[in-house]
Amino acid sequence: MLFRIARSREGGEITHYDVYKIELSEGMTVLDALFQIQDRMDPSLAFRYGCRGAVCGSCGMLVNKMPVLACGTQVEEIRDLSMNLQDFPPLSHIPAGWDPERSVLIEPLPNFPILKDLVVDLSKFYDSLEELKLWAEPQPGNEARSHSPEGRKRIERYVHCIMCAICFGACPVNHEKEEYVGPAALAKAWRFYDDARLTQRRRYLEAAKQADGAPLCELIMNCVRACPKGVAPGGAIHKIKSESIE
Repeated sequence: MLFRIARSREGGEITHYDVYKIELSEGMTVLDALFQIQDRMDPSLAFRYGCRGAVCGSCGMLVNKMPVLACGTQVEEIRDLSMNLQDFPPLSHIPAGWDPERSVLIEPLPNFPILKDLVVDLSKFYDSLEELKLWAEPQPGNEARSHSPEGRKRIERYVHCIMCAICFGACPVNHEKEEYVGPAALAKAWRFYDDARLTQRRRYLEAAKQADGAPLCELIMNCVRACPKGVAPGGAIHKIKSESIE
């Protein structure tokens, strides 16, 4: 099988695509294929990975124009992948020479500056968490509090977020509006707002409703379709939009 991989040795933009012939093996993932290229053909190929178990969220990238975790995507299943995403330029642009029937296209995750090849700069993704102050601040005298099963169930979906930034890369609004904090940050804001154990919960809602937050979301739902963990940020954003600040 042929892999057509975006290259950017100096970063900034994709300069060209290199084609490699992969020797397939049973159960091979996209990440396994990248290792084969790096080990046997081109040690200069740069990509990011961590746990290799779809938990750390490090290996998000575009595969045949769909944002996925490379370690969680089997090569043999790529042709059956379908996300029904709303197009925006990084997804709709077809590079010269790519025939999806003959090769697998691998590109860096959209909406982020390219550092090299498939490695992108995630600074603005993490900056949004700091901007919204998405953490719990223990109050003086606070004691450990257990969670009720019902309370845990309410936020469980959002707790599963692995911060892979795939929702950010799949979002047409993030592509057009650099100031938008993105789906993951808003899902996390709702997770804290809906956690009954916390005090000062209102501040998470107020942060999510600030000008560069939920008001910019157009509820396109690419984030829901692409999320590899079923977090469904779009649902959280819909709730944020519906909730009033008293």
